[in-house]
Amino acid sequence: MDGSETRLFPVRSELLPNSGKYMLRRLKISRFKSIYESEISFGKINLFIGPNGAGKSNLLEALAILSSCLKRGVEPQDLDYKGVRLSRANLFKSSFRGVDRPKTFMIEADFDTFKYRVVLRSGQYSDYLEFFSESFEIDGVRRLGRSHAGVRIHPESIEIDSSRSFSIPSTRGLWDSLSQIIKMPTSVRKEIDDFADFAIYTPQTAVMRGLATDGRVVEPLGLTGSRLAAAFTETVRHARSQEGIEAEKRFQKLLAVIWSPGWSDLLRVGSRDPGIVPEQMKTESEVIYFRDKYMKTNANFLSPFDASEGTLYLLFSALLLAHPKSPRSFAVDNVDGTLNPGLVSKLVSHIVSSIDDVSNSSSKQVFLTSHNPTALDALDIFDTDHKIFVISRNESVSPQNNNSISGETLIRPIVPPPNAKPEDWHRRARGRNLSELLLGGEIKGALG
Repeated sequence: MDGSETRLFPVRSELLPNSGKYMLRRLKISRFKSIYESEISFGKINLFIGPNGAGKSNLLEALAILSSCLKRGVEPQDLDYKGVRLSRANLFKSSFRGVDRPKTFMIEADFDTFKYRVVLRSGQYSDYLEFFSESFEIDGVRRLGRSHAGVRIHPESIEIDSSRSFSIPSTRGLWDSLSQIIKMPTSVRKEIDDFADFAIYTPQTAVMRGLATDGRVVEPLGLTGSRLAAAFTETVRHARSQEGIEAEKRFQKLLAVIWSPGWSDLLRVGSRDPGIVPEQMKTESEVIYFRDKYMKTNANFLSPFDASEGTLYLLFSALLLAHPKSPRSFAVDNVDGTLNPGLVSKLVSHIVSSIDDVSNSSSKQVFLTSHNPTALDALDIFDTDHKIFVISRNESVSPQNNNSISGETLIRPIVPPPNAKPEDWHRRARGRNLSELLLGGEIKGALG
């Protein structure tokens, strides 16, 4: 990776405390797709911008593969339920002109309570990915690992004879196979299990409208937008079980973005109404209905088939934040979806405020990709919990840098210079925000 950083103006000056706990802090990727070598430090809210084909989705897929290794393993179904594109196994490895094709790729992650490293290879005897090596470290001590020499468990980390040999399928992860007999601190177990639920969401209008089915129906929401009605019912039921005015306010705040388009002011869930729902709409057991405040009272409810696609997208996003069982860590690929620039800014602002809310006991870590400049304006580069990254492809290879590879994905954080004060940068920006700087070509690599 080119180690340079893009230093630009902040969006807002207030400094927020770094209150994040139990999250992924650093990721190192080697030889994975277009990312030949890169190391990234994350915050609670991470936004990736850049041209099409730069490698934004590849970065999200590296996170999803990391999660899959901690969840169950790397069989095709495991990866599919994380939102990973099911490429041929050998296509997960980098392939650049003038560089030997690697036999493996590596993902290394530093979490708050542990460090994990995994090396994967194309299957020797199948077209699946296989584990080549794995290791778990706590406080610099390797507690659990595997390699060609077999499984190694630190004597203090196992409930039974540590000399016992284990036979684990090459596509199954160590944690899934051995967690029941391994002694790990509760905080480590919690963090592993939290990130094991990570997934990439890409809501699709056809699925949310009921015109297509979601092959990966997971709870609380399908990766492409199924279960809207069920998830809404579950979220409301959970909110009603909480006592106190503050809990009610927090719930209303989490769902407030749904009303941003301005035409709908009420949602309800009920059985299929043939007077509203067209025959071609594939429905689940219940349907969510939207009230159009401008229509006559005897014909003012619409099914997802007729509702605004932007409203469907906002509902999906709000439920992903508000549902009690939504992943603590997740990604949304192309967060701008079908939204106009104004709604993109409102949605990302909603995500930021929801996650920054220190009263929210279930704080989350999110990873977003976007092509819409207005997505940047919700984040503050002076806040260490907010991270913006420019993703681009390396087109200018320097003869002085032997490690530089033509076409590799470069990941550059946008950060203020050391010791810079927000007010100084506001003056130098002359009133412009990050979206204006991007469109003005002042963010290197963001426009291709």
